[in-house]
Amino acid sequence: MKTTNSLLRRTAALALAAVLALGSQAFAYNGAALDAVLAGADAPDADLSGADLSGADLTGLDLKHADLSGASLLGARLEKADLTGADLSGTNLKRAVFAEAVLDGAKLAGADGPYAFFGKASLNKADLSGANFYRADFRGAKLQGVWGRGGRFQEASFDQADLSGGTYSFANFSYTWMYQADLSGTTLDSVNLSATDGRQLKAPGADFTSATLSNADLTGADLTGAVMQNAVLTRTNLKGARLEDVQWGTAFLRGARF
Repeated sequence: MKTTNSLLRRTAALALAAVLALGSQAFAYNGAALDAVLAGADAPDADLSGADLSGADLTGLDLKHADLSGASLLGARLEKADLTGADLSGTNLKRAVFAEAVLDGAKLAGADGPYAFFGKASLNKADLSGANFYRADFRGAKLQGVWGRGGRFQEASFDQADLSGGTYSFANFSYTWMYQADLSGTTLDSVNLSATDGRQLKAPGADFTSATLSNADLTGADLTGAVMQNAVLTRTNLKGARLEDVQWGTAFLRGARF
C-alpha cells in the first residue's frame, strides 16, 4: 500500500510538471527573436508574446505581423517601425513612442497605453477596442476605419488626426483635443465627448446618437448631415458650425450656443 501511494504521488507530480511545462511553452516568447530585436534586427512574424521590451529602442524595425500580445513596451521607442498586422493585445504601451510608425490592421484591443505617443502614425483599420489611451498623443495620426468600441481616450490629443469611418461606440473621449480632426462618417453612438475641444472639427455624416457633448467647443465645426438623436449638447458651443441637414431628433440642447 505504501509503495502504491508513493507511486501515485510520483505520477501526479510528473503529470503536474508536464502541464506546467506545456503552459509555459504556450505563453513563452521566442528567446532568439527577442535577442535579435534587442540587437536591432528586423523580426517580422516573430513570437514576442509576453516579452519584456521596456525601454527598448526598436526604431525603424520591421515587426509586421509580430505577436507582441501581453508584452511590455513601457517607454520603448518604435519611431517609424512597421507593425502592420501586429498583435499588441493587452500590451503595456505606457509612454511608448510610435511617431510615424505603421500599425495598419494591428490589434491593440485591451492595450494599456497612457501617455503613449502616436504623432503622425498610421493606424488605419486597427483594433483599439477596450484599450486605455489616457492622455495619449495622436496628433496628425491616420486612424481611418478604426474599431475603437469602449476605448478610453480621456484627455488625449487628436488635433488634425483622421478618424473618419471608424466605430467608437461607448468610448470615452472626454476632455480631448480634436482641433481640425476628421470624423467624417464616424460612428460615435453613446460616446462621451464632454468638454472636448473640437474647433473646426470635420464630422459630416457622423453618428452622435445618444452621445454626450456637454460643454464641448465645436466652434466652426462641420456637422453637415450628422445624426444627433438623443445626444446631450448642454452648453455646447456651436457658433459658426455648419448644421445643414443635421438630424436633431430629441437632442437635448439646453444652454447650447449657436
